[in-house]
Amino acid sequence: MSQFITELRELLLNQPRYNVKHVNAENSNYADTVVSSRSCYYSYCVFYCEDVYYARYSRKCTKCSGITFCVECEWCTDSVDCISCYMCDNCRDCSNCSECNYCLDCYGCRNCFGCTGLHQKQYCLFNVQLTKENYEQKLANIDVKSLAFKTKLAESRNSVPIQGMHHFQTENCTGGDHLSFAKNCYQCYDAFNMEDCLYNIECNGNKDCMDMTVCFEAEGCYSCVQSPINYNCNFLMHTDQCSDSEFCAYSNNLKNCFGCVYLANKE
Repeated sequence: MSQFITELRELLLNQPRYNVKHVNAENSNYADTVVSSRSCYYSYCVFYCEDVYYARYSRKCTKCSGITFCVECEWCTDSVDCISCYMCDNCRDCSNCSECNYCLDCYGCRNCFGCTGLHQKQYCLFNVQLTKENYEQKLANIDVKSLAFKTKLAESRNSVPIQGMHHFQTENCTGGDHLSFAKNCYQCYDAFNMEDCLYNIECNGNKDCMDMTVCFEAEGCYSCVQSPINYNCNFLMHTDQCSDSEFCAYSNNLKNCFGCVYLANKE
């Protein structure tokens, strides 16, 4: 085993590694780990995204900027862990919301500002229900850069309990956090569209996988890192579109390979 590790290390250090990883990506020269996406700029680990800027670990988002761990969002900015939101800014842990700003842990809300823990609400300001006219009037007078606004926002968030675990449309899933559209998963974090997986972090589209990090649409795989679209593979790193392979790195489209690096289209 020690001889194998030594030989594999020598292969890894034998030539320079590529600086960015693109799989079915278009017009995304300044982005890394871009999969099935187009027109992404300064983004990292984005999947099925389009016209996204300064994004990180987001999936199926369109025309968004400054987002992290977001799924199926459109026209959103500076938001974290949001799902199926539209025109939401500076929000966190929100789902199915539209035209909301500075909201936390809200679900199905519209036209809300500075709210926490609300469900199916509209025209609320710092968790206070208003009429449409009063909401628009008060909103026009808020200075988000002022100390008064920051103090009021902190008071509003500290007055309402928030969820300790965020699961959205999941079935038979235990442990983990920020898991959406998943079934039969255990201890998975920031994961989307998963089934029968254990200990997956920042993954989406995986099935029957364990100990995966930043992997996408893998099936029957174990202990892989940043390796999308693989089948029945173990111990891969920066390797995509492979099958029945183990201990491979910085390669793509391999089949029945072992201990290989910097290869493409080999069997």
